[in-house]
Amino acid sequence: MGAFRRLRAQRARFCGVMLFLAALTGCATTSTRYAWGSYEDQVYVTYVKPGALSPEMQADQLQKDREVARAANRKLPPGWHAHLAEVYYRLGRPDLAAEELAAEKAAFPESTVFVDRLVTNLANKNAPAAPVAPSAAALSEGAK
Repeated sequence: MGAFRRLRAQRARFCGVMLFLAALTGCATTSTRYAWGSYEDQVYVTYVKPGALSPEMQADQLQKDREVARAANRKLPPGWHAHLAEVYYRLGRPDLAAEELAAEKAAFPESTVFVDRLVTNLANKNAPAAPVAPSAAALSEGAK
């Protein structure tokens, strides 16, 4: 009789624990802090299959993702603005790229050093090339 009561008590405890765990699991949420949209997939495809997504397609999808995030009152993830800036740069829109890099810095101040370096590199790429003085050898060959 004592073994039966012990077995019954163990089953009751087991059922109680399982019920508690089921209740905790039911209360868990799967939402994240950020609205990722297609960002992760785009970054993956950009590096694994370069050229598979045109910059136009990426920019359009990221704009849609931005609208969805705004409508849901959710933040865009770290790197999102920098990725869109890179897409705009490839589209020949350095003005929009600069706006997105500024937005990245504003949203994530810890990225300031990285973003400032990107801006400096972009400015150096867009600067007109300095005229190169011809060498003495080239001048002497031209005289011949």
